[in-house]
Amino acid sequence: MRISEAKECIKELYLNTNTVTALISERGIGKTSAYQQCSDELGIGYIGLYAAALEGPDFMGLPDKDREKGITKYLAPQFLPTEQAVNDGIYPQKGILVLEEINRVPSDTVSVLYPLLLEKRINGHNIAKGWQIGVTMNPDTMNYLVNALDDAMLDRFISMEVNADLDDYVEYSQNNHPNDDILSYLKAFPDMLLVTKKSADSTALLKAPTPRGWTKVQELLNNCNLPSVLMRELIAGIVGPQASASLYGYLENQRISVPAVKDILFKYETEREKVIELVKINRFDMLQQLIKAVIKETHLTQEECKNLDLMLKDLPEELQVVFFKWVSTSRDADLDKFIEGTSVFDNISDRLVDVLVG
Repeated sequence: MRISEAKECIKELYLNTNTVTALISERGIGKTSAYQQCSDELGIGYIGLYAAALEGPDFMGLPDKDREKGITKYLAPQFLPTEQAVNDGIYPQKGILVLEEINRVPSDTVSVLYPLLLEKRINGHNIAKGWQIGVTMNPDTMNYLVNALDDAMLDRFISMEVNADLDDYVEYSQNNHPNDDILSYLKAFPDMLLVTKKSADSTALLKAPTPRGWTKVQELLNNCNLPSVLMRELIAGIVGPQASASLYGYLENQRISVPAVKDILFKYETEREKVIELVKINRFDMLQQLIKAVIKETHLTQEECKNLDLMLKDLPEELQVVFFKWVSTSRDADLDKFIEGTSVFDNISDRLVDVLVG
């Protein structure tokens, strides 16, 4: 399920049922943000509690003796939107209370939460009628240090498993200070939005990208002015070194003007500076792709051979060898025409023989 679809379900369930919703996903996809956005869109309150940081007594509240009646009562914790807290104006009339990462809560605390999740009641205090409860969880896999919840607890939830979706992420980013370079990169490489690694492969210095991480990268690029080398290190610390290298490689390629194959074949002089620039910055990978495309597209007319010859003269000798090697493998029947139509073959023929024979 997409985050946008989960939000649609949460809002519909809030308006028409009294159920506890549960969002389950890999880290950084936006479970918390989904609940916050639902609250904003419904015009209601929102409370987010990191349940694992609390203990059972925190939810139970402080004991208070009623000596006149000879009983002990409990004072409701202020972080819960109880009827009394709403009546006192501490919280709005309606809202969503979200217990974050509930499957990281110790088992003794989970038992305290049963009446809260089942009856919206804890230790004599009721959650206000206009408030509903949601929970978030990471999946119960080897990648996360979580506690498996038993069936009795899981029966309290309507569970929704959500996945990273590029369209949702782009829409979210466009409404929250987008960075065009990052969104362009993710559109070109959608698999890099979220990379799930095995727990054994994850360390503080070897992270993997998540939607939350890319949002931090966008914030960094939009607001910080640092030398490129430092910025690259920081981005590696957010989404990991592999994603950082991939991003910067993409951006460098975007800023490089690559000649069009047809222009190479018919008006090389207009593209010559681009080819020379690729040679200067040692982008042999891009030049090799260009060579392959030219070999494939040419019909070896007189005009095309003239322009091919001009291009070959601007290439280093090793790429001239590559050119004729690929001709011999992909267009062997036309090898003689390529040789006759260009002037550089004699200079590299010995090297080409060594390559082919070797």
